[in-house]
Amino acid sequence: MAVLAFQLKDGRPAVLGIRPESTALAVDEVYVSSYDLAGRPYALVRDGWTYRRSLDGGCLQKREGAPRIRRRLEPAEAAPVAEAARGDAEAALAALGDGPQPTPAGEEGRRRLRRIVEMDEAALGADAARFRDIYRPVGVLPPDQYLAVVLQGTEGCAWNACTFCDLFRDVRFRTRTEAEFAAHVRDVIAYFGESLALRRSVFLGSAGALCASDARVKSYLDTIGRAFAVAPRALATWGQEQWDHNAPRAIRGVHAFVDVWTGGRRTAAQWAEYAGRGLRRVYIGLESGALDLLEWLDKPFTPDQAVELVRTLRGAGVPAGVIVLLGAGGERFDEAHCRRTAEVLARMDLGPSDLLYFSEFVPSPRMGEQWAAQADLRPLSAAGCAAQRHRILGALAPFEPGRGPRVANYDIREFVY
Repeated sequence: MAVLAFQLKDGRPAVLGIRPESTALAVDEVYVSSYDLAGRPYALVRDGWTYRRSLDGGCLQKREGAPRIRRRLEPAEAAPVAEAARGDAEAALAALGDGPQPTPAGEEGRRRLRRIVEMDEAALGADAARFRDIYRPVGVLPPDQYLAVVLQGTEGCAWNACTFCDLFRDVRFRTRTEAEFAAHVRDVIAYFGESLALRRSVFLGSAGALCASDARVKSYLDTIGRAFAVAPRALATWGQEQWDHNAPRAIRGVHAFVDVWTGGRRTAAQWAEYAGRGLRRVYIGLESGALDLLEWLDKPFTPDQAVELVRTLRGAGVPAGVIVLLGAGGERFDEAHCRRTAEVLARMDLGPSDLLYFSEFVPSPRMGEQWAAQADLRPLSAAGCAAQRHRILGALAPFEPGRGPRVANYDIREFVY
């Protein structure tokens, strides 16, 4: 990374960070803007607020503290934020000027700032329209995949009946043909261009790409393998970082959601074959280990089936990302949810290559009507959800240092692509 420190013409200090995959500009130690290599802003800090801009032109505004504030901005509200950050880049470009003998870092900094300045409101609007032409709505991703290259082998969700989820309610499920998927991959690569450097993995979407036929899944993985350089599984962390910088279109692997009822139909040999074609992790919505709660959520599997799937994946060399809902079922299911979820997680024997996500339950409008109609379904507060997380982890046998899964929170309200 190269760093240029200088003053704007109005005297304010500025620092330009030039990374291989992105550009960051800090002005007056208060305003911080991050851009991909195409000049698109993706993270902005201004006036005590954090903004995450999505490729479709949306924007999430956040502020930490009590209470935590998060709000989706309308385009008319979001545009001035991006434009103010672009103004900082314009001022930085003017301050750096075009010296007679610029250093390589200075010349690269000016090149990047020019790209950022070119992405004014009209250009960003055209870019967002192009994104929407290529993609169907990207419903949600696991937090560790927010900066993945999403490639949509399927549209919508094959099950699409979970009572708590409206993400794909109005999207007809459809599997893309091999030719359609190959064309989609080409369009995505052309859209991102050099900004692919920011995205070090592929997420095979949407919600159920792995429910396609075995032959179709293999064809998707093979198409990805021809378009990207997939890092070998044996690379250590430092080797992966070197791979990122040296291999063209380098990715660290393919990731995807899988539902228990589909995943359970795959054999260990099939999962191992997918891993050989680049699959590096699958994410499973366990939600709860309590069977009666799963039935109430309209999840068509049992906790035993979820345990069997995770064990099969681990045996095939495919790490799992297991997602647990906090607060699902409110007060009625509180005790059973915590106790039985801990029991199921313990039986999965998760290891250091696996992820355990805790996601606070966010009821859909349809489920909100159910909550209102049943008095003993009083929802848990954020503090109550945090207490559930503590109780579930506390009920698990203590993990030996370096032996258990990585544990993190997963807030779908903060997803931005």
